[in-house]
Amino acid sequence: MNKLLISLTALLFLSACESGKNEQIIESCFIDGPANGSQLSTNQDFKIMGWAYDKATATSPAQVSVELSGENTKTFVATRVSRMDVVKAFNTPGAEMSGYEAVVPANSLIAGSYDITIWQDTLEHKLKCVKNHMIEITGEIKPIAAVALTTPPAVTPKELITSPSNESAKTTENNKEPEKKPKAQKKKQNPL
Repeated sequence: MNKLLISLTALLFLSACESGKNEQIIESCFIDGPANGSQLSTNQDFKIMGWAYDKATATSPAQVSVELSGENTKTFVATRVSRMDVVKAFNTPGAEMSGYEAVVPANSLIAGSYDITIWQDTLEHKLKCVKNHMIEITGEIKPIAAVALTTPPAVTPKELITSPSNESAKTTENNKEPEKKPKAQKKKQNPL
C-alpha cells in the first residue's frame, strides 16, 4: 500500500512539473552525497542527500525531487529533512526544512554516467538546481531471483541427536564420551 501511495505521489508531482510552470534555475542548493565522481553499483540502493531552498521567498518548497540524467533519465521523489546548519549559514529561518533525501532503489539505473539535478516545485515555478554533480553507476542489473515458497521439512529432536555429523549430540544422548580406539604402537627397531 505504501509503495502505491509513493508511486501516486510521484506521478502527481511529475505531472505538476510538466504543467507549464516557469522553470527557474537557482543556486541555493547543494548535494552532500554521494560525492561528485562517486562510483556506485546498480545492484544496491543508494541515497542522494543535500539541501535546497527558494532564496527568492526564503522558504523550502515541500515538493522536491532528484533527477538523474545520463544513460537513461529517472526522477526520484525526495523527503524533506531539517537542516539547522543551513538556517544558521544563510540566516534564513525558512530554510529549516531545506534538507532532502531520495533513495535510488537497486536495479533502477543502467550502468553509465549520470548528472544529478535537484527540482523544487512551488505554486508558480519549477526551481531547477544544476551543480554539474556526476556519479558513475557500475555493474549489470541483476534480476530478482525467484524464491521457493515451500516450507522445509521439520527436523525432529531425535534426528538432531542421531545425526552422524553431530558428534556432540551423540555424547549428550549417551551421557558418556565416545569410545576411543587404542592406537597401535610401533616397535622400535634396534639399528644393530
